[in-house]
Amino acid sequence: MKFPRIYMIALVIVVVAAVIVATVFLTKPTTPQPVEKVFVVGTTYDPKTLDPALVYDIASAIVVQNIYDSLVGYKPGTTELAPKLAERWESDETASVWTFYLRKGVKFHDGTELTADIVKYSIERAKQLQGPPAFLLDVIERVEVVDKYTVRFVLKYPFAPFPSLATFVIFSPVPPNATNLEEKPIGTGPFKLELWKKGEQVVLVANKDYWRDPPKVDKLIIKIYPDPTTLRVALEKGEVDLALGIQPQDIEDLLKNPNLKMVSKEGLVIEWLGMNQRREPLNNTLLRKAINYAIDYDYILNVILRGTASRLYGPLPPAVFGYDPEVEQYGYKYNPELAKKLLAEAGYPDGAGLREFELIISSAERAERKDVAAVIQRNLKEIGISVRIVDLDWPSFLDRLFNHDFDMYMVDWFPDYVDPDDWIVPLFASYGLSLEGYYNPVVDELALKARQITDPEERVEIYKQLQRVIVDDAPWVFLYVPKLYVFMQKNVEGFVLYPAYYIDFYPVVKV
Repeated sequence: MKFPRIYMIALVIVVVAAVIVATVFLTKPTTPQPVEKVFVVGTTYDPKTLDPALVYDIASAIVVQNIYDSLVGYKPGTTELAPKLAERWESDETASVWTFYLRKGVKFHDGTELTADIVKYSIERAKQLQGPPAFLLDVIERVEVVDKYTVRFVLKYPFAPFPSLATFVIFSPVPPNATNLEEKPIGTGPFKLELWKKGEQVVLVANKDYWRDPPKVDKLIIKIYPDPTTLRVALEKGEVDLALGIQPQDIEDLLKNPNLKMVSKEGLVIEWLGMNQRREPLNNTLLRKAINYAIDYDYILNVILRGTASRLYGPLPPAVFGYDPEVEQYGYKYNPELAKKLLAEAGYPDGAGLREFELIISSAERAERKDVAAVIQRNLKEIGISVRIVDLDWPSFLDRLFNHDFDMYMVDWFPDYVDPDDWIVPLFASYGLSLEGYYNPVVDELALKARQITDPEERVEIYKQLQRVIVDDAPWVFLYVPKLYVFMQKNVEGFVLYPAYYIDFYPVVKV
């Protein structure tokens, strides 16, 4: 078929024009898409819950601390208090009424504005849920809303460390319309939850509307590794930017790696072995003292932990206010002969008549715990006490611990707030966690008295008395204070390690 000449000319013109337009379009400079800034954290810590009212383990707290904000925070790298959701706070003369003034314009991840009503709701909700940390709120008589941005806490008695208590995650507000916060948290913090594959990873994304500036990374991936050896390999391969949970025996080699760096700090974490005094015969004080004297602490510190921890002699770590250095003189030291003598006085010469004890641990939470437990097992066998070690995953361990389903257990304590009250009341007062069923009315009375006194010197004297009484009762084997250390790639900047092991990824960046 032939086309008229005029149509042919027109067709050529159209084709040429189309080519010109296409060429202009294809050669026009395009704006490059920004590269997503992803930060990968490797850890052996497996979260149990993401609801701040229920969190009472370090694995869960690490995640929750980055999704939520508490009322009060810390100055970077210190235990000194700093404003967070509350711009300021004050108390009456008795320290029994505390008023907090909230920041204005703070929004939850769902767009809800933070108000005093929500703070009141969140505290009352936490008390009602009665999760593991709920006892911390027992000091609160009621919460009052003064105005939209002012909230008042009326306490049952004077409590000087209340602002310190308000740093803990249970003081993180939650929006009233939220549901299933255990798995779908909604906070005011720098990161929002995108994905949680239990036992595998938690994926957080930056909260671009954060009341401070947005985080420096767009996405935070927390990968959960089955053991510290696998974690170390991932760190050395560069698969993770920062690692939490490296075991002590790996530190020396990792320090030689030119691609890595370490941040370390003397901390406030303590490790101990608890004994269930609800069960016979561990309600026998002489037996518990015998166990304390049977442990070769120097071997644990020097051979197993390789100098990455110091000795714990009593209920308080050396770096906390109120610590009594004299505990290092009257505390328990390795003395197997005295241990055998006390065992006989307890009614069990050479262990005769004693049943086997079950010691539950979770090496998934602290890898070196397995080796430390083996040393304790061997030491106790040498004086006639038989121990069977049961190594559990972290969530299963916590279930048994909080249900008092154990003879013995080993665990560490990351402080809820930095005050001696947070070691004494939760761990030794009958109105605290009461994990072992330990009860001494003198401890209960002195702990309550120390809470209510505002004079620091008076408080120190009471804590000295408490340390002596508790050590003499031997409810625990007081083991060690681990040093805090975190490894990361050389190009990681901004990470700050806190003595209370508060893990903050907000300022972290790769350069």
